[in-house]
Amino acid sequence: MQPRLISWVVFSIVPILLAVPGGIAHSSADSEESGRRLVLDAAPVISEIRIEVRDFPGHRADLLEMARNLIFLREGERFSPPLLQESIQALRLSKRFREIHVDSKEDKEGITLLFTLTPFRLIKDIKIQGEYPLFEHEILKVMTVYVGDVFVPEDIAKQEALIAEVFRREGFVAPTVTLVPQEDPHDGNVSLQVTIDKGLYFTLQRLELKGNRAFLEVNLKSKMKIWRVSSLPGSSGRFKERDLNGDVENLVQYYRKEGYPDVVIHFSLTTEPATNSASVLVTINEGPRYEVEFTGNETFGDYVLKKDLVIFQEGSKYDLGLKKSMMSIKMRYRMAGFLEAQVKLEDELKTEEGKTVRVLRFVINEGPRSVVNSIRITGNQAFDDEKITKQMLTRAVGLGEKGIFVPETLEDDLNAIESLYRKYGYMDASVTQELKWSDDKRSVAINLAIEEKVQTLVSSVEIRGITVLSEQEAYEVLTLKKGEPFRAYMIQSDENALSALIAEKGYPHVTVKGEASISQDKTSAQLIYRVAEGPYVELGQVYYTGNFRTSKEILQRELHLAPGEPFSLAKIVESERSIRNLGIFDSVRFRTIGLKEKKRKVHLLVDIEEKKPYFIQAGGGYETNRGFYLHARAGDRNFLGTNKEVWVAGETSQIGYRGELAITEPRLFGTKIAATYGLFSERREEFNQDFGTESLGTTLRLSRRWFRQVSAGLNFQFEQREQFRRDSPDDATAFTDTEEFEARSILVTTPSISYDTRDSFIRPRKGVFSSFSVDISKGVRNSLDDFFKYRLDVRLYATPLPRLTFAWLGRAGYIDPFGAAERIPDDQLFYLGGTTDVRGFDENLLRFDANWNPVGGRSAAAGSVEARIDLGKNFELALFYDVGYVKDTYVASVPDEYRSSVGLGLRYMTPIGPIGFLYGFKLDPIEGESPGRLHFSVGYTF
Repeated sequence: MQPRLISWVVFSIVPILLAVPGGIAHSSADSEESGRRLVLDAAPVISEIRIEVRDFPGHRADLLEMARNLIFLREGERFSPPLLQESIQALRLSKRFREIHVDSKEDKEGITLLFTLTPFRLIKDIKIQGEYPLFEHEILKVMTVYVGDVFVPEDIAKQEALIAEVFRREGFVAPTVTLVPQEDPHDGNVSLQVTIDKGLYFTLQRLELKGNRAFLEVNLKSKMKIWRVSSLPGSSGRFKERDLNGDVENLVQYYRKEGYPDVVIHFSLTTEPATNSASVLVTINEGPRYEVEFTGNETFGDYVLKKDLVIFQEGSKYDLGLKKSMMSIKMRYRMAGFLEAQVKLEDELKTEEGKTVRVLRFVINEGPRSVVNSIRITGNQAFDDEKITKQMLTRAVGLGEKGIFVPETLEDDLNAIESLYRKYGYMDASVTQELKWSDDKRSVAINLAIEEKVQTLVSSVEIRGITVLSEQEAYEVLTLKKGEPFRAYMIQSDENALSALIAEKGYPHVTVKGEASISQDKTSAQLIYRVAEGPYVELGQVYYTGNFRTSKEILQRELHLAPGEPFSLAKIVESERSIRNLGIFDSVRFRTIGLKEKKRKVHLLVDIEEKKPYFIQAGGGYETNRGFYLHARAGDRNFLGTNKEVWVAGETSQIGYRGELAITEPRLFGTKIAATYGLFSERREEFNQDFGTESLGTTLRLSRRWFRQVSAGLNFQFEQREQFRRDSPDDATAFTDTEEFEARSILVTTPSISYDTRDSFIRPRKGVFSSFSVDISKGVRNSLDDFFKYRLDVRLYATPLPRLTFAWLGRAGYIDPFGAAERIPDDQLFYLGGTTDVRGFDENLLRFDANWNPVGGRSAAAGSVEARIDLGKNFELALFYDVGYVKDTYVASVPDEYRSSVGLGLRYMTPIGPIGFLYGFKLDPIEGESPGRLHFSVGYTF
């Protein structure tokens, strides 16, 4: 936001500057620079600079320091009007001062300058009340002010109008918005309280369609959102004009898709604020229905050629769509080698059942298909035929090669060959083509004649004017070195590389100009790079605006250079990216003061907009593997302004509950390692298992993203766990090993690594995800939990067709006891069966004993392949095959061979992921087992 008022008054200065000492004559030959020196010598000396901050109850020390650094005039130096102008401009650019007033007072020692500054009040918070059915962020998005921006009272009415207009577009009749500023007496900044009174909303009273003959009115209305929502209760059924515009566009697309490209649809809207009602009349001019036929097309089928008909997507006003479609068909044939293909259009009107039908018949004369019989290259001495043909897309017909000839492709090939020669210093190399056609024009022999001429090599490289680097350091960044092939286009690249290297030393105004001197015989090139380093610049002070909550130390930690260090644009950009990546700001913007003026010190202004720190999330639903569930999470993503996230979370379901309190430090000890420390309490009673567990413990999770796709982690967990029998919790003596039903203390260390190239977390369509982890478990007072537990998870995604995605999953786990451990407790074993692994089986019942109780093992593996078919309208059909096994058990059970299932399901895609039903059929059901199982899940299981 630009300041509204900037004023300054300078007294007693102009006469002094204009006074010229007597007896000094100026001829027309005097230089302008000499005149400037005379005026400067006549200027008074600045004896004192005073700065006064007015009308601001907050902390003035930071503002005073900022002002001192942004005023370029100095005590003891002579007064300079240009420096005064630059100082005022710098103060204005800081966006911290609403009024800037400068006075002067002359005395025998010189002049005193008084800067009177009136700061802006900043917007420290925006609170919104009554925003439903919109979200808070939608309101903030339309406002032109933001947290951290300067507060201007004149902007209040504008913000109220902008917010009211949003709700009018949402269908409300006469919304009123009140914005009240509330000043904080401690710092003088302002919180904005936005109160929204939406009032009544429009409802659709009447929807009439006129002119539709091809489709029933109810069919068309069902495709209109305004009609579908009109029956919804409350404000959900409000009428919105923008939905009407979208409905009309959808109807146009529907008509075109059904063969009516000439359709024209208009609407008239009548609203009655007195009754809060809206009436809509939709007038449809359908035009004729189009039928399309193709004749003469042998190479491409009708289905392929119809893809080139844009009339059914874009319409055909004035038959422009027809002309474009014919050009597309002709280009398809040309790119397939049919250079003489002709496309003609036969147009016929007929009447069917009283309706006009326009029959378009595309008559195609494909002509001969041209293929390349041979490619002969002559004149090449520097490169062999193989290296040259690798530059070409044109190929001779042969094994695995169709040899299609396209003149435009061959032209690109010639340019590619010439580029190859230029890359190796042959500046004047040229390639010409000669085509020899067969009599029937079906084959062509290509002769390429290459005239290489001479190779130009770099004979010497000289760098002049450089002082901040050694010539050897500068020489290392150049591509064009002595003995290298000369490429004129690389001079600019070397200029940029050398400029960047010098700029990082504190010379951002450096300029580098490269010159090449070519010998008469063009065999050598002498290069001279002339360097003008410009003035040395260092970073001055760094000032932050908008960090009402975030401490300055957190921001300074992300800076990659400190005051007094050489100014580096690259480090400035890197610092801005680091602060933005903290994730607690909506926006981050760096501004420099003094760089444009080539000052020795450049000050940095950092404008940030903090995100709302507090969050509450809640949800619930049903999934087959855990039944009905509710979960909630609340926290502060910028706890006490330290960039730490603190949260409390809880979940309850039919299989138990879990509560967690945790804090995350994303920059542990200033590194890029994220650390999360938490406390948890959990009780789980998995479906079909005859035991449950209760746990109380603490966790420490360390994670680091090493590359874009690779992450590593190290987790520590200490828990007090107790296993209990669900059928007889008070009597465990009847079981073989009662030790595992006693309270156990367990320490687990888990290193892990993952690799992720998926294009989407919610709906992956291509890429790979894989992870590997090892639990190093140690029982504190027993040996039951002494083991290594290995886990491997691999997922692959591919989309060979736009509406078809294949997904593969492979999982494996193995438990290896160590020390005195002889038996692994049931609650540590692997169990399979159910929604998340082998579908078609009940949860945890892939393997079971004679009493139909689930059996776990020390080793397990599962695999799945799934075809996901996009049906449109956000629906997806899934076909899957699952397989798995559980081995190394401690009880007699069903055979340990692989068990598998096949199935299908239907999912509906939502913004947070798919929800769906899937049914799996067992391929090898055991007597007494059900033939399959229905599963319901939220999100993909893989």
